Amino acid sequence: MFCPNCGNQCPDGTKFCQSCGTPLTNNQQQNTQPDFNNQQANYQQPNQQYQQPNYNQYQQPNQYRQPMYNQPYQQYPQYPDKFNGHQMGWYKFLIYFALFAGAFFNVCYAVLYMTGSIYETEQIDQLTVYSLYPGVKAVDIVYGILLLVLAVFMIVTRFQLSGLKKNGPKMVVALYGLNIAIAIIYAILISCTTDYMAFDASTVGQCVIPIVMAIVNKVYFDRRKDIFVN
Repeated sequence: MFCPNCGNQCPDGTKFCQSCGTPLTNNQQQNTQPDFNNQQANYQQPNQQYQQPNYNQYQQPNQYRQPMYNQPYQQYPQYPDKFNGHQMGWYKFLIYFALFAGAFFNVCYAVLYMTGSIYETEQIDQLTVYSLYPGVKAVDIVYGILLLVLAVFMIVTRFQLSGLKKNGPKMVVALYGLNIAIAIIYAILISCTTDYMAFDASTVGQCVIPIVMAIVNKVYFDRRKDIFVN
């Protein structure tokens, strides 16, 4: 039997609890065990009912995240070599190399012209050039700024193309036109500030090559108008 006061187990027939000294009767001896067992059973049952819904609720977010993870990959695929029946080799060359490389070299030349380092050779230096032609320094600074603008325009064009934007192909053609305009502006300014005629074979080549590339790119992207629709 068990003490109703402290729950200590006592031998049958004991009149007093050996732990706390509470008097024990036959009715208490009969009721103590069932009450203790009922309390234990009632205490365990809510735990079993409480665990089940928590387990089910934890599984629900995992089922919800699965379609969200796969959706972006299916919506934005990698650029293939052939897209909508068109070969995309030149397009990938532009967005992955040519435009980045062009922007990099334009920034390098801009720094050389703006600092006068372009004239640092064994035969002449920038001090000699700027002392003979003081206006050349200002021309070089203007030319360097135009090269930086061209570099930024190349990067913007690259992301327009990679995003399949409608203006992407037009910006490629405009890029070559801007290149021609900068070469002509520089030749005019140098001719005005020095006694040297800047319109030579090099300047002509800087104009002819962009014209050819502009025509080639226009034909190339006109055949792929169905791709650039964003």
